[in-house]
Amino acid sequence: MARTSDRLVVALSERLTTTTDRAIRTVVKHRGPAIAASGDALRATYPGSDPARLLRIAAARRSWHLAGTGAASAIPALVPGPGTLAEISAALGDVALLTAAQVELILEGAHLFGRPLSDQDARLLDVLLVLGMDVGAVRLRRGGVVEAMGNRYRPDELRGARADTLSASVSGRLALQVTGRLARRRAHIILGREIPILGIGLAAGYNLRSTRGLGGEASRFFRHIA
Repeated sequence: MARTSDRLVVALSERLTTTTDRAIRTVVKHRGPAIAASGDALRATYPGSDPARLLRIAAARRSWHLAGTGAASAIPALVPGPGTLAEISAALGDVALLTAAQVELILEGAHLFGRPLSDQDARLLDVLLVLGMDVGAVRLRRGGVVEAMGNRYRPDELRGARADTLSASVSGRLALQVTGRLARRRAHIILGREIPILGIGLAAGYNLRSTRGLGGEASRFFRHIA
């Protein structure tokens, strides 16, 4: 039984690694203007609020919405047999939605902290670094330094043209590391969702907690390198 579960985790992880990478790049490439508009609307709704507070509000809003979609996608598991197969498909769709929404949240944070979303290469690097913090692959060091893949980068290397150059050289390798770790974590969550009734709470709770946690990591990152 354990070996079967391990094989399922590996198979799901491989599939999720590909879909996660695709979702990240699609959002960075195509959703910038809409995300910026959302950030501007949030700033207008809460005038005078600092970027960190605005990002907390954005994370809270998204987390409740994603908790609802997670719970709804876990309902098919209530039906044994065919319901389980349907639930796996629904879970994969929910993970894709979760990934896209969380990438949008990171980019909204970037916009709120004054980092232009039109600079797609640099923002891709931002997203990967924040996700890397979430999965333990990236660490913040003193003086605004960020450590990833055994190297340390100063704040000035993460801005403007230098960030574009750095992104071109490290984003591919960093994406493999980050998406692989994130995929393995979410593969375990998908298998846990197969438990009737309990799976609904697990799906909703994971979406809620992971989104709020990621919002906190994004805020830490952007303040750290400011």
